[in-house]
Amino acid sequence: MRRAPLLPLVALVLTAGCGGEIRKPSTDGATSAAETVAATNLFHAAQLGDLTAIQQYLVQGQSVTNCHPDNGQTALHYAAWGGQTNAIYWLLGKKADVNALDDDGKSPLDYAWMPRGEDARKMLTAAGAKPGAELRPPEPQQKNTAKP
Repeated sequence: MRRAPLLPLVALVLTAGCGGEIRKPSTDGATSAAETVAATNLFHAAQLGDLTAIQQYLVQGQSVTNCHPDNGQTALHYAAWGGQTNAIYWLLGKKADVNALDDDGKSPLDYAWMPRGEDARKMLTAAGAKPGAELRPPEPQQKNTAKP
């Protein structure tokens, strides 16, 4: 059995494309040249400070009180982590819960301590935000039942 030369086959595949072309994601909604990826969901939009995308997600039925299914964080948690004061300001204006707790018992203020968070921290504190440790109920004390 004779094999077909490999070079013509490779040329045919390259010209046909095989359907696996890499497509650049849309840059619509990017907030700077460094952020070339469009927001993929409400939480990502908040982290990027992409108000246009945040507003679009809310028009589509999302809510500022929605929690991420993996961690219980709200858009305000993500905006605080990203240090996105424009998104924080807008979300607070839409009555986002400044003291919402995620699955780990952390509030948006707890995430505003990240590298870009100084202005976000000031804004959240002025809006009445508290750290999660102050908002969580105290851990129940276990009684020592061991006899001496």
